Amino acid sequence: MRILRRPHPLAMFNVWFLVVFLCLFPKGGIKLGSLPLTWGYLYMALSALPLLLVRILMLPLRFPTRLLAAIGMIAPIQVLCIYTVYFYGVVNASYAISTLTGLIFLPWIFLFIYPPFLSYIDGQRLAKYLRICILFTAIWGIFLFIWHPLTGKFIEIPYFTVNVADYGEIERTKHIARGLFLKLISTYNNGNLYGVCMLILLPLYTVLEPKRWRRATLQIALFLTLSRAVWAGMIANELFSILLLLLRQINTFPRVFLGGAGKRIAALALTIFLVFASLLFNDNSVAFLFDPQLGGRTAMFGLLPYATFLPSHGLFGLQEILYLSAPDQFGWVGAVAFLLMMASPFLLLLVDPTALQSPYRRAALRGLLLYAFMGCIDGGFNYIPTMAFYWFAYMIYLFGWPAAHPVPQEQPTALAAPLGPATA
Repeated sequence: MRILRRPHPLAMFNVWFLVVFLCLFPKGGIKLGSLPLTWGYLYMALSALPLLLVRILMLPLRFPTRLLAAIGMIAPIQVLCIYTVYFYGVVNASYAISTLTGLIFLPWIFLFIYPPFLSYIDGQRLAKYLRICILFTAIWGIFLFIWHPLTGKFIEIPYFTVNVADYGEIERTKHIARGLFLKLISTYNNGNLYGVCMLILLPLYTVLEPKRWRRATLQIALFLTLSRAVWAGMIANELFSILLLLLRQINTFPRVFLGGAGKRIAALALTIFLVFASLLFNDNSVAFLFDPQLGGRTAMFGLLPYATFLPSHGLFGLQEILYLSAPDQFGWVGAVAFLLMMASPFLLLLVDPTALQSPYRRAALRGLLLYAFMGCIDGGFNYIPTMAFYWFAYMIYLFGWPAAHPVPQEQPTALAAPLGPATA
């Protein structure tokens, strides 16, 4: 069990800044050409090297088995990324940089650099920052959802709620039109992106947020994204709950004690009802849900016959349906490597089943599995801050939530925390 040292002011500032500018203002920043430089990602990039030096020089390089196993399952797709760029270059610079960031840089930041510093973070304050920012994005999104039909415009704050280069361009450049109303976009400027990001954090938020009305506010915001992909993710989340309840009864099968399944089934029924109510609310037919083209995404199936064994062209990024885009981008070997990475959270249970004993680690695992499901529809992989949330959840899954209060130490040596599990 990791011992929490006294929370370090610099560590807590880093936590506050990253939560605010990844979760609350993820799009705030500027652009270099078509490449967005957001404050959260820019801060991570600039602080990574100093933190890496502290991590190498002052913290013991100890690696638990679960981390080594995770690296082993993530490394193949990283090698193929480097192989692709080295031999074929890039096709789309901004998407290529985004892909390299999501598959190489962010995993090493969240899984290698950040974990030892969890001992210097007050988990109670981290939870508070996260709860407030998630709640505010939901409230702001609902407000804009109502405000736009009344006024015909959004409220945009350049450098914060919108990239300064996108100021005044959201309706024209973002795919947010949906019937009578526009999608709920909050500070993410895109309904699908907001929904995907919040679905990764939804299980953790449910554990961290004690007030039911705040949890309900996030659920309402997700409904108002008017996104089929997000609705499918919400239904999948409820199905996961029911499945977990049934799995707990496997030892007594065929006798099944449903216990709290009634509430879960009611929640699933309510979710499905609200999906259909949202359709009627926005003047859509049921056929909208069963569009055989999935909004044009099924055209990606046409890429499969052209996939090669290894990558054969420059890096241009992963498209909406990740599992169809991976073989086109990285070849069939890359498709297997990408599947291994996405399945790695579940496979890690073979190495470390104790993850299921912690509500925080279980919630993080659930968020990762929800994203793996969303990859079948629209993973939003190339868009900030999706992969930052994914690897944050992965870090919590591996190392647990930071403790809430300092614990007296037998050895007061500064900066000497191993890469072991946090108090969770």
